[in-house]
Amino acid sequence: MIPRVARLVVAEFIKLSAHPFFYLAIAVLAVVIVVAEVLLPPVRSQNETLWKSFNSIQLFAYGFKFGLLLASFVLLIFSSMMFAGEFDRGTIKNLLTRPITRTDLFVAKCVTVLALAATLYLFVLYVSFLYAFVRGDLGSVWDDGQYIMHREYGELAGYARKVVLVSFLPFLAAGFFGILVSNWTDSSGYSVAIALVIYFIGYLITGWFSDAVQRYTLFYHITYGVEKLQTWAEGGRTRWNPDVERGILYATVPLAYMAGFVPVAYAIFRSRNINA
Repeated sequence: MIPRVARLVVAEFIKLSAHPFFYLAIAVLAVVIVVAEVLLPPVRSQNETLWKSFNSIQLFAYGFKFGLLLASFVLLIFSSMMFAGEFDRGTIKNLLTRPITRTDLFVAKCVTVLALAATLYLFVLYVSFLYAFVRGDLGSVWDDGQYIMHREYGELAGYARKVVLVSFLPFLAAGFFGILVSNWTDSSGYSVAIALVIYFIGYLITGWFSDAVQRYTLFYHITYGVEKLQTWAEGGRTRWNPDVERGILYATVPLAYMAGFVPVAYAIFRSRNINA
């Protein structure tokens, strides 16, 4: 099974690399990240003075947040075309006439989404840190008025490392939601539209709930950690919610959503009449 899945994954990335939108999306991601790191400091009343420069981790938090949000939509677009695109073009029949099973194909699509998510995530991480490192200073956060240290660099860097580690699973869950939607329809266009609308409405509605409810939603955890880092890097004192920490909700919540998305998507795919 592993060799068959590996060949399918390679084929998926060949198709992905031939898609012009992929390169456009990468370019837009880079621009949005840099623009966020340039424009957000003055918006957040964070200005440079003779005695105070922008902190690199502070700039990183601005770019990483918006880059991650936009990348989740990019991941959703490509993942929602994974199965619908095969039905749309009629290539699903050609694939399954070869010596592969539906399970092989499904696993290969899931592995492709995982690899794509990792690629996009690392790209956002790289661009966010690169501009922040070049533009800002790696050091503690100071009050330029009274010259009081708000945050030590070691503490801030540790917080940033934790945010990077815990933000991937909520991001990945968007890709598996796309796989679920992709099995609902034979049209890749409809699949992308449905996935984006549901995802965007869910993101907006989540903000109306109380914090006790939000912490069990997927959208809450995509930017939760980086928003705390952003406040922390600005000298604020807002720490992580102890309920989120005790329950490791930044991991358990997205894993629970993915555990719901994948079996349902697999069941739908196995039940479809491909010969019709």
